Amino acid sequence: MGKVSNRLNYYKRIFNAYIFKKNSSNLSFWHTPLKVNKLTDADRQTLRAYPQNFEDKIGQIHTTDDCGVIMLDYRGNLGLQYNPNAIAQLALGYYDKVISGKDCSKEFLTQAAYFLDHGRLVKDDVLLWEYKFPFEMRNQLTSPWRSALAQGQGISVCLRAYKLSNDDRYLDAAIKAFKSFSYLANEHPEGVLDDSDGYTWLEEYIVSPPNHVLNGFIWALYGVRDYAVVMNDKYAWSLWDDCVKTLSENLCNYDLGFWTTYDFISDRSKNHPVMPVSEYYQRLHVIQMDGCYQLTGLDKFKEYRDTWNGYLDNYFYRKVAYVWKIYFKLRYF
Repeated sequence: MGKVSNRLNYYKRIFNAYIFKKNSSNLSFWHTPLKVNKLTDADRQTLRAYPQNFEDKIGQIHTTDDCGVIMLDYRGNLGLQYNPNAIAQLALGYYDKVISGKDCSKEFLTQAAYFLDHGRLVKDDVLLWEYKFPFEMRNQLTSPWRSALAQGQGISVCLRAYKLSNDDRYLDAAIKAFKSFSYLANEHPEGVLDDSDGYTWLEEYIVSPPNHVLNGFIWALYGVRDYAVVMNDKYAWSLWDDCVKTLSENLCNYDLGFWTTYDFISDRSKNHPVMPVSEYYQRLHVIQMDGCYQLTGLDKFKEYRDTWNGYLDNYFYRKVAYVWKIYFKLRYF
């Protein structure tokens, strides 16, 4: 009976989100307007602007804890939960305001403090910022679960908090969190890397087989680069180079010829079908290609940015992707 109830609640959420366009506090936080930060040489050589602008997240704060840290409402049995990714993006939104001259340092540091107070120190002095609620992503993720995305964006926040406050605790947290990028996820419970097919992947979801989620990979990669810039760390720069190579040589695997996929699994089967993205995530992929182009100067990222943006201009492509996305959600999740 519990499974039936959960399924009905899931269908209700899908229809509200994709058919009736009703956003919960959860969805409205994620689906804010997508904006690029145009990076200067100073941004690339030091730690200033993040490649993506998150200021619009500030208008989607529905609930916070007693300290002012944002919580998302997942409804049903899950209710209010901390989401490290959401907290990081809200913090980065406040930081966007700080570097534009607005007095938002207090608000930024309020969110950043989460990464001091809620991490778990595990084997080899690795600090993990875990999700403490179950989540279904092809495989059921049981609480607590780790993610390269949370690690990467948490590092980006902590390094900026250290720069702003000169509080060594933020630098220490970033150093310990970065250690998770030294271990393979399938061999170490603190790792977030995958080395499938001779490439180096940063995994948003630790599932089997690895599903190489594109947006999570890129956001995690930004964190690797932030760490390399601040620490001038040889391994971090090497990891950055390896992951840029992984990304540039595998973008074709996310391209359907008219739209993009959410993830890439090398062994596609009826158990691992292609998952097309929503229109929002299509736009996000375009924004992220722009960020990668700004950080690397590689023409391939520019070419994919323009190609994927062109898909958005095609009405027929948008409608096909929309129907396919709904079918996928109802059929496979």
